[in-house]
Amino acid sequence: MKTPRSSQADRQYQFIFEQAAIAMFQTTPEGRLLSANPAMARMLGFSSPQEIVASITEVQTQLYVHPACREEFKRSLQEQGAVQHFEAQLHRKDGSTMWVWINARMEREGGSIVRYSGTLEDITDHKLLEGQFGELQRDYRDTLENAVFGIFQSSPAGRYLSVNPAMAKMMGYDSPQELTACIADIGSQVYVDSTCRERLESLAREQGMVKNFECEIYRKNGSKVWISANIRAIFRDDIIVKYEGMNEDISHRKLMEDQLRQGQRMEAMGQLAGGVAHDFNNALSVITGYGDLLQLLLPADDPSHKHAQEIAKAGHRAAALTRQLLAFSRKQIIQPVVLDLNAATQELEKMLHRLIGEDIELTFRRTPGVWPVNMDPGQLEQVLMNLAVNSRDAMPQGGKLCIETANVELDATYVRQNTYVSPGAYVMLSVSDTGDGMDAATQLRMFEPFFTTKGPGKGTGLGLSTVYGITKQNAGYIVASSDLGQGTVFRIYLPRLEDDARPSPLPKALEVIHRGTETILVVEDEEPIRTLVRACLEGNGYSVLDAGDPVSALELSDRHSERIHLLLSDVIMPGMNGRELAMRLVALRPAVKVMYMSGYANDLIDDRGTLDRNVVLLEKPFTRHALLSKVRQALQNGENAEVPSAA
Repeated sequence: MKTPRSSQADRQYQFIFEQAAIAMFQTTPEGRLLSANPAMARMLGFSSPQEIVASITEVQTQLYVHPACREEFKRSLQEQGAVQHFEAQLHRKDGSTMWVWINARMEREGGSIVRYSGTLEDITDHKLLEGQFGELQRDYRDTLENAVFGIFQSSPAGRYLSVNPAMAKMMGYDSPQELTACIADIGSQVYVDSTCRERLESLAREQGMVKNFECEIYRKNGSKVWISANIRAIFRDDIIVKYEGMNEDISHRKLMEDQLRQGQRMEAMGQLAGGVAHDFNNALSVITGYGDLLQLLLPADDPSHKHAQEIAKAGHRAAALTRQLLAFSRKQIIQPVVLDLNAATQELEKMLHRLIGEDIELTFRRTPGVWPVNMDPGQLEQVLMNLAVNSRDAMPQGGKLCIETANVELDATYVRQNTYVSPGAYVMLSVSDTGDGMDAATQLRMFEPFFTTKGPGKGTGLGLSTVYGITKQNAGYIVASSDLGQGTVFRIYLPRLEDDARPSPLPKALEVIHRGTETILVVEDEEPIRTLVRACLEGNGYSVLDAGDPVSALELSDRHSERIHLLLSDVIMPGMNGRELAMRLVALRPAVKVMYMSGYANDLIDDRGTLDRNVVLLEKPFTRHALLSKVRQALQNGENAEVPSAA
């Protein structure tokens, strides 16, 4: 029998049970709902406690979305006697679901569990936010894992706390875990210049964030990569606890910038070379020309004959230097023909054997049926001579030199690795040696004009830059691979011509210079050169009219009643250039043939430096033999009715 006090406690409990804002319930261990307060009825969508108690006869199957969750709830109660914040998903009356926290305890009578009493707390909004947060975390993780930029967190002490796969790949590691395990000191192991990290940290401390900080870092294999770093410092109580940021690989951009600067330097050198070539070659023409004449006039046993030879040799060496300046800057005058590299290298083989000496073994590997290319044979000679000399100097104790030709297809994969190359069919000309090789620093500068690793007076530094310029002038590419002590390979790729292109016969020097009887009008504003040309021509039987400028030449033509067979004119002259003079003279004398001489015939060439095939040009400085050979060529085959049009 209950005491009055017990009855009063029951009434108070019943009052709290019915008026509480929190859902309260009692169930049997078997799963029958004994009671529910109005708050629980409202939470689950029922109109009254009586309705929910009458409707829910089996809690496990009617209320729980996942019945197994009720079994887990019961086990927890039996093990612990009470549970707090047990998560469960319940059905509401209308079929919707909700998430709740269950707080419950077991009640015993006579040693047996008779009921579970507890409360429910609606956490549906909390679970929704938790789900959204989890989704954001997954999205963030996906972004981090799949980002194309390197993303990292690092400690002030210099260790990586975390990196994404792109960062690991950028630095040549197989995984983020390998990278973080291998790098114990970022400053000394990662940065090529260790002071870069110090500067970066200093800026981050001062500004909080650093953008577009460019520096060079090491990859796992020791190679280097340029990056643009964007980082921010994470502070706690005014102390930096970590850095986080993003690295972008900008190696390709830096390469393009270097190539642009290289091109600008070469263009500037080309302008310089072109500016001095005209006057310099005029002076060299006088030196070499009169040196040749003196050798003709002096007996071979006269000591002065030897002096004249040395004068001529020095002039030819200076002329070769000028040609190299024009070649690497792509200002050299060229006359491309359809060329078979196999036949052309055979013509040069004897010369190369003499050039490199007996202590170097020279071999040729010519692939049968190489495709034709479009190239000036003189330029091919320059390329092979410069590369052969470069290899010879790299093998002072002797070695092996191999020259090879082959047909190649540069595909999309090769182009991705060498972005400056266009895909397509090419003819490869390679020159490989077993010499000293080059380190990475030398390879970066090897094509720079005037850069040389040889001692003073032992090299001009124009050999490889000349090869580079010629290759570019012919729309080709040059690639070098080298290691110290392992030799060097240069591969030149020249665009293939169509199959129906027939190689031109290789030019051969005239063995005999025939005497002439024709009349030649020589126009040259430099009197020493004009006098030299007149002496050479008259000495070979020609009649010569000479003028110091185009206006005087036209007046001389008017006064001369007989035929003029050939106009031999300088290109660059004051008032009127040689091309304009030729056009006016041909209009007056349609039968006259035209020949030019110049040290820098920019007005006669196109953007690639190509000379029209119909134009006969004598390049300064010239020898007596070259002058007489070109004159005979112009008289026999030269054009007279057409002159080059203005560029």
